[in-house]
Amino acid sequence: MTTLDSFLEKAGAALQSAESRKRLSHRIGRYIRNFLRILTVLYAGSLILLPVLATWIGERNITLAFLLYLPRAIILVPLPFLFIGTLPFSWRLALVQLAAGGFFFTYGMGYEWRRSTHQHFDGTHGPPQLTVLTCNYGQNANQSLQPFKNRIKPDILALQETAGRAKRYLADPNYSEFKDGRSIGEHTFLSRYPIISGELVDLGGDIHDHTPAARFVIDFEGREVVVYSVHFLTVRDALTHYRKGSFLYGILGIVPGTSFHRKKASYESMWQDRIRTAEAFKEIIDRETLPTIVLGDFNAPAGGYIQRILSEGLQDTHQSAGSGSGYTFPGTTRNPLSAGGPWMRIDYILANRHWDVTASVTEEKRPGQHRAVAAKVSLAHTPGP
Repeated sequence: MTTLDSFLEKAGAALQSAESRKRLSHRIGRYIRNFLRILTVLYAGSLILLPVLATWIGERNITLAFLLYLPRAIILVPLPFLFIGTLPFSWRLALVQLAAGGFFFTYGMGYEWRRSTHQHFDGTHGPPQLTVLTCNYGQNANQSLQPFKNRIKPDILALQETAGRAKRYLADPNYSEFKDGRSIGEHTFLSRYPIISGELVDLGGDIHDHTPAARFVIDFEGREVVVYSVHFLTVRDALTHYRKGSFLYGILGIVPGTSFHRKKASYESMWQDRIRTAEAFKEIIDRETLPTIVLGDFNAPAGGYIQRILSEGLQDTHQSAGSGSGYTFPGTTRNPLSAGGPWMRIDYILANRHWDVTASVTEEKRPGQHRAVAAKVSLAHTPGP
């Protein structure tokens, strides 16, 4: 008799006893629950840890920087299968999985669980309310911004990648509500209120992206208000290159002194320069004593390290008064994980302590690369210290 035959004979004899079958069933169930417990700890831990790592490390590590630009819903794909497989064995573990998924959906994907504030864009323009709209209009796929603009009725319209177009817009009857406009570099700035000044922001020659914004000052009902139109350099080419596998150097190159570590440092130098750009620009913003709004295409995903630098001490209007995900890029897609729409938020409107944020909304549909963002703010009666 072979070893296998002997094993099967003993197993068959054991299974003839009801008590033996019961013990075997309990043992198998215990093994499955332990396995599911390990899976839950690993998966739920990842859902909680990744948003933390993205915020506090983010672009400082090439692997996390690459992951920031991917559709974040991809990490939730295993959740329903794991939940269904776990529920018959342990409803407590299944609830832990759901809770971790909800945490990631809220903090990892930036979902705001409030009602839409779209109704606040009612067309009123009396002081001290100010309605602002921004859009990177460079790759617009020939879609007009007018339907969204006419619905929002902005007091200020800031467009990026629209060099020298202010006069054209001011001469267009469809934009007749704007009484003043200027083009500074690639930025076009239109306003219902008088524009006092406009100039490029120069961070200095030691920074590669040394002119990431234009600064405008308007006369808002007798009070000076500063508006920065922002467009940080794109990372599209770098991300395309990373897809070949170099993004893994953020993990492989952790150990100093190795060739992987040297490659990691080389690839991360570009991200360090972007961080320096954000820090230098934020220093300029922090020196403002006037009511200030910072808006545009930051090319830095929400929830990342650079976005944390830029928004520190400022109000992100989507987080303060927006609803849903507020995703703005990359427009209409074929990605099923984003339901054919964008999967990241890189276009923001930020406001300093002089403002109260009333409403924030993102354009619903746009085949072009960027969707427009609008916000309504009002001057605070007593700015904080």
